[in-house]
Amino acid sequence: MNLHTAPSRAKNALIEDVRSDIVDLPFKRLQRFARHQARVQSALLIRIRSSDGLEGIGEAVVPCGPWWSGDSVETMKIMLDRYLAPQLTGRPAHDVGPVLAELDRHVRNNSFVKAGIEMALLDLVGKLHDLPIWALLGGRFRDRCPVAWPVASGDMQQDLAEMDEMLDGELVSAFKVKMGSESLHNDVRRVAKLSAALDGRAKVRVDPNEAWSELDALHAMPRLAEAGIELVEQPVRRDHLDAMARIARCSQIAVMIDEGAQSASDVVDVIGRQAAHIISLKLMKAGGLQASRRMADIAEAGGLSVYMGTFLETSIGTAAGLHLGASLPRLPLGGELVGPLLLAEDLVTTPIRYRQGAAFLPDGPGLGVVLDEDKVARFTRRE
Repeated sequence: MNLHTAPSRAKNALIEDVRSDIVDLPFKRLQRFARHQARVQSALLIRIRSSDGLEGIGEAVVPCGPWWSGDSVETMKIMLDRYLAPQLTGRPAHDVGPVLAELDRHVRNNSFVKAGIEMALLDLVGKLHDLPIWALLGGRFRDRCPVAWPVASGDMQQDLAEMDEMLDGELVSAFKVKMGSESLHNDVRRVAKLSAALDGRAKVRVDPNEAWSELDALHAMPRLAEAGIELVEQPVRRDHLDAMARIARCSQIAVMIDEGAQSASDVVDVIGRQAAHIISLKLMKAGGLQASRRMADIAEAGGLSVYMGTFLETSIGTAAGLHLGASLPRLPLGGELVGPLLLAEDLVTTPIRYRQGAAFLPDGPGLGVVLDEDKVARFTRRE
């Protein structure tokens, strides 16, 4: 990309205004995690307007509350409105890296809201130059990402019906079963039944969300392997990297790390300890697309695969994940960019398309999605 050939007006665009709103969107059904469940997903919608009159959009999403990282949409809005937005206004819109570095100097951590800010800035830069974000990341290796559907209702019959519906519609190509909310024996038995019911039509992955002890994992993994499970995500606590390494060494199936790898330096540590086979990339936990790309490059250099994880974003954040996934040389298992499928409502005029078991990269400059202002107004939280 050669920004020097852009019209001087676009090159000189400044950040003029930053706005944020909390939106609350209903799920189609109950979404369960190991220790939490929800029927509504909340997101912080971020708009950054330039002196050219163009607007970049982004979102900051937590997985149904502050249990995962301590971040919440309410605290993110306060941090953005009070501390981060004043550092943005008046800055050159193209200076995405320097602007983010300045934000880091003023506010430590808060990677989720910073990821939403970066998303909006890159969307704005893409619109200023009529380029998609994947072009800003170095090019496109693919136009789609195979996706796995989260099996998390807690009701066996509902889960089986949902799996059939997803496969019949060719919406997904694999399934990931949430574990950790019941006894280990019942959990393993439930997963084995779900895998058997698929009869080879799709692969099954599982995610205990840090709920197991190392002993639990060593007991469960051989049984999961017998049931045909292809991947286990973050079986033990995020700070137990040595336990993850011991589990990975004796596992017959792939071990993926998520909560335990949230930055580039974490990935270096994971590689050094041989604590996983796969790294789950999530824009929010890393602090944005560029930080996630650094994690992916380090993982590949260290011989690990990467996977596109999700916090169940709307089509806005999902589009950002698809742009990152498109720019990666290797993405062997795809990911879980299925937020728009799980949400009963979305925030854009044309939601992400799902077919042939994959999510397809949207067309157009920036993220390639356009806000549906009526939907935004309908679901914006009123204080």
